[in-house]
Amino acid sequence: MVSGLLRGAHRRGALRLAGLLLAVLGATAIGYVVLSGSDDEGEPAGPAAGTAAAVARADCATGGPGAARVSPKNDAVLGPLVLIGVRYAGAHRPDAFDGQGYKIPVSLRTGTTATLSVPGASRRHVGLVFSLDAQERAVARGVQGADRSVLFVACPAEGRAGRRTGWPGGFVVDRRRCATLLVTVAGRAPERHRVPLGRRC
Repeated sequence: MVSGLLRGAHRRGALRLAGLLLAVLGATAIGYVVLSGSDDEGEPAGPAAGTAAAVARADCATGGPGAARVSPKNDAVLGPLVLIGVRYAGAHRPDAFDGQGYKIPVSLRTGTTATLSVPGASRRHVGLVFSLDAQERAVARGVQGADRSVLFVACPAEGRAGRRTGWPGGFVVDRRRCATLLVTVAGRAPERHRVPLGRRC
């Protein structure tokens, strides 16, 4: 009789242990799903709030009419992109984004797309700010909070040729410098350009 009671106790203990193991394994699986960043559809979640996307986007919805004329004295032509008034920045201290950068609008011919990027070697020194979210991050964290790459998508070409889409924005820097930027258009090799951000090139 005593041996039967012992065998029953052992079986009950084994069942409890198995139940505990299943509970722990279930909690671990749930934690893995949450930490892996998947949504209800099983797709990877987007960038967390307050972090920069790999490539930010500025399209027709966030842009407006861009300056049709280019001033070689004041502007810089970077392939299809034009940095409006950037040459003024070459002789001035940073006065935008809480004193960490320069407000320099960009324009792009309608019906075209182009990507503006900071090359890897310069990403600790220069950042792009062409959205309200990027501006908030840049003001709070400087270059580390800014975007590294922005895809500009101009409005569709309608009406007469020569019109451009423009976006407000600019750049943040760790110090005054002549900065190297990359401009990429689909089907072409990236072009390197140097622009004066507080120091002439």
